[in-house]
Amino acid sequence: MKLKSSLIMVTALIFVGTLAVPVSAQDVLSARAANKQLYRTGKKMTEVRIVRRDLIPPNLIPVIEGAAKIQKYYEAFAVSPTEGISATSAFQAINFHTIASANAAAVSGCNAKKKAESEDCVVVAEFLPKGYDGPRAFSLSAIASKEFSKKYRRSGKQRAFAISPATGFWGRAVKANSIEAARTTAVAECKSRAAAVGGQDCVVVSEN
Repeated sequence: MKLKSSLIMVTALIFVGTLAVPVSAQDVLSARAANKQLYRTGKKMTEVRIVRRDLIPPNLIPVIEGAAKIQKYYEAFAVSPTEGISATSAFQAINFHTIASANAAAVSGCNAKKKAESEDCVVVAEFLPKGYDGPRAFSLSAIASKEFSKKYRRSGKQRAFAISPATGFWGRAVKANSIEAARTTAVAECKSRAAAVGGQDCVVVSEN
């Protein structure tokens, strides 16, 4: 069994609407404060948590655990207990900003593909940041975390970073004329990327 490494996105979540302003002031962190919340990126950055060992054949557990070497966070793998891990309905959601979003996308994608009479899909494995200790106030996918830490936080103000929680896409703006302009540009970039899969929930999560 080979886990998928290509981008899989599901937008069957309830969107909150595209916003060009933060949800609320206390939810939006500066680049410096936000960066302190992020998990590290780079080599050996991912660990696997087997959620439903009973639904995975014993010979495939080492394969899934070994996939931590190539997979990134946050990802989730869901199957229908009726159909099993080798069925075409088995679904892997990758590159989300939280494990909760990845889980929801994986289950939604699997349920959309399974037979009507089969049991509802459940998550069997999660791909998490190394040393994961639970949700944090600020969370990004591995790809977005690398961009944020290596480039965005070192860029000039005024700046803003926006994400689509439902799809995992993101956008940024740096050296804008105003914070309002930075917000608008970041959301527009996020929206243009997420639009391909129906994403409509881009929102600013960091600015200063």
